[in-house]
Amino acid sequence: MTQKKYIWIDGEMVSSDTPSIYANNRSFLYGDGLFETIHAYGTQGRNLNLHLARLKRGMEVLEIEIPAYLDESMLSKEIARLLNKNRFFNSSRIRVTVFRNSGGKYVAESNNASIIIEAEPLETKMYQLNSKGLIIEVFDTLKKPINPLSSIKSCNSLFYVLAGNYIKTSNVNDCILINEHNRIAEAISSNVFIVKDENLYTPAVSEGCVPGIMREVVIKVAPKLGLKVNNQVAIPLQKLFDCDEVFLTNTITGIRWVGAFRQQRYFSNVSKLLTDAINRYTFSDQFMDGSSG
Repeated sequence: MTQKKYIWIDGEMVSSDTPSIYANNRSFLYGDGLFETIHAYGTQGRNLNLHLARLKRGMEVLEIEIPAYLDESMLSKEIARLLNKNRFFNSSRIRVTVFRNSGGKYVAESNNASIIIEAEPLETKMYQLNSKGLIIEVFDTLKKPINPLSSIKSCNSLFYVLAGNYIKTSNVNDCILINEHNRIAEAISSNVFIVKDENLYTPAVSEGCVPGIMREVVIKVAPKLGLKVNNQVAIPLQKLFDCDEVFLTNTITGIRWVGAFRQQRYFSNVSKLLTDAINRYTFSDQFMDGSSG
């Protein structure tokens, strides 16, 4: 028998097979909303302070009113309640979607928001580095513009959907997205890091990337491993041919190392070190009192 699944809508638990939004939903009609994807373990959403700060920054850019109740305590409590309701107690993917309430067309009737929280179980426990390196290419059919919307995880994701189609037709695992200056911005759902000697390089947010949560974690933990982080830089594509490693970061998968870009081949030594470090940072309770999780 299939287990019944629940989602959270504005404080109410609703069966996932119950129609919950209408055709006039502004996220559906106009992409008028944004979202956060959060890694949970046990019944705890991880790095919630970072996710909430980014969500609120995005709501301010979109001029969506931030509900007074939306704080870290509320988010933590409601994620735990949803995970308990669904009986998801290992690693889970949480999606928090915020959208402007219905009414109006391009001119909205209100800037008030509604919130949906969804959960789905993940197969892996904490973060596990991929055993086989990814094969990547460059998606240059469209270029990511640099503007205040570039840093938002918007409900309008057509750019990334088309990049995803490119992956399927090109028979690669992921692709580099470039900005309007033909420099590296990000990957489809990840930030890009390049390793040269003991230096890490990742495009500045001003290059058009989404400021990923795992990007922020890596920037924080890498210096403790003797690595120098350069996160206020512009990176031309040519740098992919002059580095030791390339890896992608994402709050759900952690770190994924790249094995090949065209004729170039890469190592994974730093990726391995960082995967252990981000696990200890994100799931610190699993490493207490000698526990290895």
